[in-house]
Amino acid sequence: MIGPPGTILDSGWSMFFAKDCLGGSMEDADYPRSASSTSPTLELGYSIMRRWILVILLLGASTSPLFSQQSVGSIMGHIRLSSPDQAEALRIRAEEVTTEAQIEETEVDTGGNFAFRNLPFATYDLYVVDRGRAAFAHRVIVHSAVAMHVTIDSVPSFEKTEILVTDTHMEPTQPEVHTLFTAPMIQTLPVSNTAKGVEAILMNSPGIVPDEDGRLHMRGEDAMLQYVIDGIPLSTNQTRIYAPLFDASFVESADLLRGAFDPEYGVATSGVLNITTKSGFDAPTFGHAEYSMGTFNNNSQGVDVGGHLGQSFAYYAAYGGFHSDRYLDPVSGFDPNHTAGNGSDYFGKINVIASDKIDVTALGYIGETKFEVPNHNSPGRQDQSQDLKSLFFGARANYSLSNSSVLSLLAYTRQQTADLTSNGLDRLTNPTDSVQRAIALLSERYFVGAHRKDIETGGQLEYSTKTDWFGDENELKLGVGGEIFPISEFLTFAVTDSNISNQSYPGGDNRFLPYDLTTANGRPFLVDTSATGKRISAYAQDRVTIGNWTVSGGVRFDLYDFLDQQSGISPRINAIYRASDQLVLRASYNRMFMQAPLENDLVSSSWQAGQLVGPDQNGAPRIVQSEKSHVLELGAGYRLNKYVNLDLTGYGKLIDDMVVKVELGNSGVIFPANIKQGIVGGGDLEVLLRDWNNFSGRLAFSTIVSKGLVPSDGSSPFAAGLVLGEEGENYSNPFKGEDMFNTEHNQLMTASFVLRYDFASGFFGLISGRYDSGLPFDLVDTNGTGPDATRAREILKQRGYSDDVINMLVLDPEMPGSPDRSVAPHATFDASVGADLRQFGFPVRVIGSVINILDTKYLIKFESTFGGTHFGAPRMFLLTAELTP
Repeated sequence: MIGPPGTILDSGWSMFFAKDCLGGSMEDADYPRSASSTSPTLELGYSIMRRWILVILLLGASTSPLFSQQSVGSIMGHIRLSSPDQAEALRIRAEEVTTEAQIEETEVDTGGNFAFRNLPFATYDLYVVDRGRAAFAHRVIVHSAVAMHVTIDSVPSFEKTEILVTDTHMEPTQPEVHTLFTAPMIQTLPVSNTAKGVEAILMNSPGIVPDEDGRLHMRGEDAMLQYVIDGIPLSTNQTRIYAPLFDASFVESADLLRGAFDPEYGVATSGVLNITTKSGFDAPTFGHAEYSMGTFNNNSQGVDVGGHLGQSFAYYAAYGGFHSDRYLDPVSGFDPNHTAGNGSDYFGKINVIASDKIDVTALGYIGETKFEVPNHNSPGRQDQSQDLKSLFFGARANYSLSNSSVLSLLAYTRQQTADLTSNGLDRLTNPTDSVQRAIALLSERYFVGAHRKDIETGGQLEYSTKTDWFGDENELKLGVGGEIFPISEFLTFAVTDSNISNQSYPGGDNRFLPYDLTTANGRPFLVDTSATGKRISAYAQDRVTIGNWTVSGGVRFDLYDFLDQQSGISPRINAIYRASDQLVLRASYNRMFMQAPLENDLVSSSWQAGQLVGPDQNGAPRIVQSEKSHVLELGAGYRLNKYVNLDLTGYGKLIDDMVVKVELGNSGVIFPANIKQGIVGGGDLEVLLRDWNNFSGRLAFSTIVSKGLVPSDGSSPFAAGLVLGEEGENYSNPFKGEDMFNTEHNQLMTASFVLRYDFASGFFGLISGRYDSGLPFDLVDTNGTGPDATRAREILKQRGYSDDVINMLVLDPEMPGSPDRSVAPHATFDASVGADLRQFGFPVRVIGSVINILDTKYLIKFESTFGGTHFGAPRMFLLTAELTP
């Protein structure tokens, strides 16, 4: 929104400020930065050599490494007041440079002091605000726990005509390729249920491809994103079938790092989602209450409160709950069929500023989600359901050794459980009991029971310093830490559909015959096992800026000890060159070492699973290995004008032990696996529009090619894990006429956009859309080869698929005899409208959303056997009201 000159009305997506250049000083940041008069390339070379010698010595002195990382920093400032009375109306606002989104606004005390203590790493513009009028003060770069110190020389005269500062230069200080969303942006994204707000963030980011039931692919790999919440890492999968959904209403900002990672980031090779939660420092006191209701019994409710006492203590507490009849994707059609889910979560955080040298942040979270496993038959007697529970507690203490160095200590513990039952049973205690067998046989294809418990306890010690040891600007970080995680897994299943164990039926597998309860001798498969893992990591990195160059680099070490011991050293270097005030060029090389997903890894590696798979395992080890990859990336950022930013990135990955997934038939039980080698190539284009004639938004376009490589020696590409299900069979025995084969992550084209219009009256309208060219699947005829399109339709109709489903597939093979097919391309459009009624005396904001406006019929994923079809979301409506006293 645009207000009167000097007035800032936060639209959430972008803001236009009347900016006034004020005098002042700032530690470690220049605005704008001028080019060096000496040769920056030569200076940089000598500096990096000297710095690496120091880094190697320091790393050699480290006895243990780092797993997690600091993700928020602070700004400590002072503004010179003409009198203490000026402070009452003044605020200082921090705006993220790329999106021009307001991150935080803080008070000024009577002495002229102010502080921001909850800022995610980024570059910020600070504004002095007086009764809605704002003037630019400083640009500040926050990228470590070391507080930035700022002095503003005077309070601007807001009565004078404001001077517009034409700020068109790109800030070359953030090597990571990232997409930032702030709370106002998140709140306006169209969703079918507010509980899926974090999914909406990801779905509007470049390089993200949706899979079934909230699973995601990112940049051609399984998106096992590392979630980092206020600096505390969550190392297990956080999609909705693995964990309770973290309520997006708790989020102040979410920054998705997609590439060019500094060594401090480990565990996940595909991406890092840095979540900064709301803080009591956001306002002296505040509170909100929210309720939403929509179609398919979608509803949610939430409440939060927060505030602070001076600048020494802040608190924030929140609750959220939801219900949806369409929590998971239906597999029998577009209408819900045993797909309901409900959940609740509680979050709390306190900040204590013990002294000018010590600050402590502590937080806790408890969440639970219960959901039904979708039925194929309608009506059906099957009642499979899963209960997920998660809790974590963590605390971080920062000790300022000086104005330019900080020592940070982090400790955390997290526990997560998952319980799966079939018709109320988690196991058959007496498989010969006729009553228990009768209950089990109510299941459509499988009786499945499972229990999983994962406890993670870890700590971190991190040292950050800004120094001019070598006569130039640099930032050094060292970290050591580790984690211990005992895991227990129980899984039992039995076949309840005789076709599954019938080798002559398409997709049938006689290896399941001993577990077929429809036969007299069938007994359940059962694994009950536990193990304790350890993770130790370390990194050393430096970031140096000389003239127009910014280079960050370092090395990371990871040791994983779970089932077997694996370790890796990951050197990384990222470089940015500011070619002009509008153009920034980037290049990076990252060596990545990613631990395989922990979910069902114990079961997959068990001797019982080995007996299940039998000779089809063909000697492949069952213990899944860590993924190792070389990642090269080139990119450019261009600021076309004050309204439009463009960012273009191209990347390539050569991956050893590429992590993929296999499924137990179509049971919903998913196991990790490795293929020997994979190759990924792609690119992202992101366009950001900021308040052009009240329009703002973003456009993301991605192309992704993700292939497995057939070994030149003729051996199977399958490296480790269980050779099981349709995916396991396809990875183990790809089409013989190809040197490369599609992985499940392969989708050639993906695009999304969001466009918002803000009315001066406090109303907004938003439209968004998404295009997916379709995920791959394989289809094989009885002779073992891929059929042509006509024969493919006949095969699918024989397997019971309707023309409506078949028409949502691409049946033409990529080449004669190839089994490669894909889901048909599809596009959907969403919209939301909102109004802030506070201007009319009502402390309420209202937002209405519609998902899939045109009610487009599409498939998310398709598997050719046993109804492995996941149907896309139909048109849905949601109305949300927020009380903001």
